[in-house]
Parts: sequence; structure tokens; C-alpha cells
Amino acid sequence: MPTPTMATPNAPTNILTPDQRIALEQQERYARYKRNIAIGGAIACPAIALLPPRKLDLYTFSLAVGFYFSADQLAQSYKGRPLLSLITPSFGSPISTLPTEKARETSRILKEREEAERARREGVEGLGKEKKGLLGKLWMGGEEEGWKERRLEEERRALEEGKSYTDIILEQIWESVDECMIILV
Repeated sequence: MPTPTMATPNAPTNILTPDQRIALEQQERYARYKRNIAIGGAIACPAIALLPPRKLDLYTFSLAVGFYFSADQLAQSYKGRPLLSLITPSFGSPISTLPTEKARETSRILKEREEAERARREGVEGLGKEKKGLLGKLWMGGEEEGWKERRLEEERRALEEGKSYTDIILEQIWESVDECMIILV
């Protein structure tokens, strides 16, 4: 004979009143209705925009807005977050958005390793005259430390000789073109 203090396993823990049950069913129907319309909008809006005549006007813009709102609704129903928050990177700490403590710890360790590797690379590059990459050579040419001071001194001398800023700029452009041609050859 069971004891009177034992709870039966089949007993419902949350009993809804008829009004609450009707309200819950209406919410579910409304959510299903919104989702179905969003699916239709996500398919129909681009399809209508691609039909002839294809032109960029208020009509096309309104179809694009309709597509965005449809996609946003679908993102909210499936992911629980708006579309824009799924697309744009979060500016907060990415570690805080991870689901478990182990994932946060792993992310923190990886971030520390990347920072250590970056510091090591910067240290190696700063030790001596390292070879610059092609982009670095094109951007900076053969310039070393103190290039701004040398350039200002050259500019001062050229102005004293009677050259205009246009002449100075054209000379610098031709120097850069010559350096680029030497690097690329």
C-alpha cells in the first residue's frame, strides 16, 4: 500500500485554466502564422523584385525592406535573436557569449596564445632589418626611421630653390613609381 505522502508520477505540475489554455493556443497559432508569412515573404519578395522590368525604385526598395523583415522574423523564430545581431559582430567580449564555462576557458586560452604569438612576431620583426612583404615595400618603399624629418628637410630646400608644391608632389610621385617598378621587376 503506497504511503499518502508520495506524489504520483503522472500528476501534472502545471494545471492551466481554460482561459490560459485558449490564450496559449492563440499565441502558438499567431507565432505559426507569423512564421509562415515570413517564409512566404522571404521567397516572394526577391522573386517579385527579379521580375521584369528590373529597376531600382521605391517599389524595389519596399520589396527589399519586406525581405529584410521576413528574414528577421525567421531569424528570431529559429535563433531567438534578430537578424542584425546575428550578422554584426558583437562589440562586447565574445567570451561572455559562449554557452559553457569550458568553452569560455578554451576561448580565453586561445586568445592568450594568439596574443603571445603576435608579441613574438613583433619582437622578431623589431630585432633587425627584416624583409618587408610586397605590400609593405609598395606602401613604404625603402624608407627607414626618420623619413618624415628627411622629407620635411627636402621640402624646405626645394621651396628655398623656388619650386612649387606641385613640383615637389610630382617628384615624389615619380620617385614612388620608380621604386615600385624596381620592386616589381
